[in-house]
Amino acid sequence: MSLEEKQQFLVDEIINKGYDSEDFTKYMDRKKENGGQDLDIWQMDELIQAVTDYQKTRNQMMQIIDDENNGFKRKIDCQKMIESEIGNNNNVQIIIENFDKKDTGFFSLSKSYVNYKIVTSPFQWIVSRRYSDFEWLREILTRIYPGVFVPPIANKTPTRQFSDAYLTKRMKFLEKFLNHLLNSNILKNDKYFYEFLRIQDEKEFKSLQTASEKVQKTTKLDKVISETGSIEVAFNPQSDNYIKAAGNLMTSLNLDFEIIMKQSKKMLQDFEIVSTTMFQMGESFEVLTNHINQFNSSVQDSEQILKFEAVTITLNNMMIIMGKNFQNYQNYIQENFRNFFKYHDKEIAQLKEHLLLRQQSQAEYLKYKERLDLKKEKFYQLKEYHKWEVSKEIQEELKQYNDNKKYCLNIMLPKETSQQNDLRDTYAYYNLSAYNEIKRVFEQNIIIFAKHFIQFADSQAKDLTKMHLVWADIQSNLQGLDLITELDQKVQIMVKPKAEV
Repeated sequence: MSLEEKQQFLVDEIINKGYDSEDFTKYMDRKKENGGQDLDIWQMDELIQAVTDYQKTRNQMMQIIDDENNGFKRKIDCQKMIESEIGNNNNVQIIIENFDKKDTGFFSLSKSYVNYKIVTSPFQWIVSRRYSDFEWLREILTRIYPGVFVPPIANKTPTRQFSDAYLTKRMKFLEKFLNHLLNSNILKNDKYFYEFLRIQDEKEFKSLQTASEKVQKTTKLDKVISETGSIEVAFNPQSDNYIKAAGNLMTSLNLDFEIIMKQSKKMLQDFEIVSTTMFQMGESFEVLTNHINQFNSSVQDSEQILKFEAVTITLNNMMIIMGKNFQNYQNYIQENFRNFFKYHDKEIAQLKEHLLLRQQSQAEYLKYKERLDLKKEKFYQLKEYHKWEVSKEIQEELKQYNDNKKYCLNIMLPKETSQQNDLRDTYAYYNLSAYNEIKRVFEQNIIIFAKHFIQFADSQAKDLTKMHLVWADIQSNLQGLDLITELDQKVQIMVKPKAEV
């Protein structure tokens, strides 16, 4: 290769990339016994290797960062996510339509179980899954995606419960779990989530679960799955402050949600008392109507008959209708407040647990860093270069940069420094993941809360419209008492609805 080509190579790699040409010249001089400034004595492969080594060494110097003050950030290549049919569709909706209790034991419930019918639109996949299948799905997702928040499922109860009310509540909880998985681009593209919703054949699904037992927990950052095939790992004071503030907020939210749930329970009890009293009043108006009817049947003259029964029947209707309304309010409060906040209370608690990975990796990194910093400081003060575990060539170079303490500390003990950097990267991954996942969950919950209570308000508006018509009918009845006769009654006695079993 000609001299001009070598010179152009150095211009491209040193000058144009912003390296110090004078520093590079001194570096090259030390590479040859009699000096290295004469390009003719350099073979091209030697020159390329020397430039590469120089760049690597100087990059290490430039990348030394004060972790305490400025933070740290870098990108790491990893596994790229493979999109699924679910991930490509923004209109996926998952509904658990019903549950089916299966009794397989002769003398106990120990072998009984419940199947939940899951319908996924717009694909119209219909599958049956047991609670243990939901447990499996959450466990495998947590194992594969350590930095991604996986929403909670309903708690496993210490005693088996098969009441319809309990199973309905659990069914809604599990439905929320599945739909919240759709909120994560990573999770909704996962193949196990996809097959959980798609596979109908029980043997095929069991084979999938068996095969998943071989899947190892993701611990290496290059095995992490991301949308782009690379991940950014970072920590800085801003993310630390956000995560700390978010942690405090989550603690407060758990307390606030607990209070709301207690107040919802109290409201349910109050509505139960009010609805019971209204039904009792309805029964009292029924008794009053019977007394009026007894009087009317005992008199002979039609002019002596009291038409007051139309009023008392209407009052009976009013009380029964209002009692039913308060019963409906109990259902509204149970579903839209108590159960809703119960799920999100558990979700916030689970999100706080997710932060433990960050805390653990941070503690491990800082502990190792503190020990290694002390060891390096001691070696630096002693100036015993042979203990620094670097080559003789680098030892000679270190003598030239002896006053650059940061550089010396960074270059010594490379194996231990590499291990420290791995711990740093792991902490930085969990730190930035925690930051991103907290923001994602918070922002998506704003949408979820708004959508939920818009639907609640819509149902209330529809109920009020229905009640407006009911009250209009009652008003009409009271204004047309003379039209009510024994043969043509516009109103009838109403009774308290039977309790659901």
